[in-house]
Amino acid sequence: MAGITLSPAVGGAGSERLGSSHVPAAVAQLAPAGNLPGAQRLNLAISLPLRNSDELGHFLQQLYDPASPDYRRYLTPEEFTQRFGPTKQDYQALMDFAKSNGLMVTLTHPNRLVLDVEGAVADIQKAFHLTLRVYRHPREAREFYAPDAEPSVDFGIPILRVSGLDNYALPHPNLQLRPVGVPAGVTPNVGSGPGGSYEGRDFRTAYLPANSLNGTGQSVGLVEFDGFYVNDITNYESQTRLPNVPLTVVPIAGGVSAPGANTVEVSWTLRW
Repeated sequence: MAGITLSPAVGGAGSERLGSSHVPAAVAQLAPAGNLPGAQRLNLAISLPLRNSDELGHFLQQLYDPASPDYRRYLTPEEFTQRFGPTKQDYQALMDFAKSNGLMVTLTHPNRLVLDVEGAVADIQKAFHLTLRVYRHPREAREFYAPDAEPSVDFGIPILRVSGLDNYALPHPNLQLRPVGVPAGVTPNVGSGPGGSYEGRDFRTAYLPANSLNGTGQSVGLVEFDGFYVNDITNYESQTRLPNVPLTVVPIAGGVSAPGANTVEVSWTLRW
């Protein structure tokens, strides 16, 4: 894995510019409509890079090499953090940096890769030496905010990325609903579900036929942007005669209080 590259930046004395892109490409073609109000508050996620990238690359090669003594000798999350995660000292230094710049730490993570913070726009702009401007979205009927420059920091430890400095791209569902019984307009329409719709077994048959793997002992992580109704999942399991799969919900930034307009897509991906 490549390490983060920092380069000198215009800002405070000793400021270092983050190497990854934080400014949406569309901004170069747009004129700002104004600045984001300084009192407005934003949630950010500050990421630190992994350590020992060469060792990590070698470990991953050995992990999947059948001839290696380390073949499939997976690390626990704690072991991975100990070998490759940011140090406790670096993580504490990042928290101190956030607090000293008026940002409130809202959530820490055991692997020390991400620190969630919240703060006023005025403090965020000062901490990262940028201005958050407002633009008219070129393709959507809304405005968005974005930094006018790459963030730079007066901080001696490399920062991988600061997420949340713009809202140019918003999550949206790709699922298109069609009433049962209405022709899809495409062929084949031969799924085993109601009205010829496709169910999980259909995709398994299509992409992994004659395979005895059934997922025993495996866990799958899904990132979703809405909630779901538990009954949707249990009803599907009953309809398809599938065993119950326990679901563990891990709320991010407070989570979703109640399922909204995109719950259908969330339930659909969970059922698969």
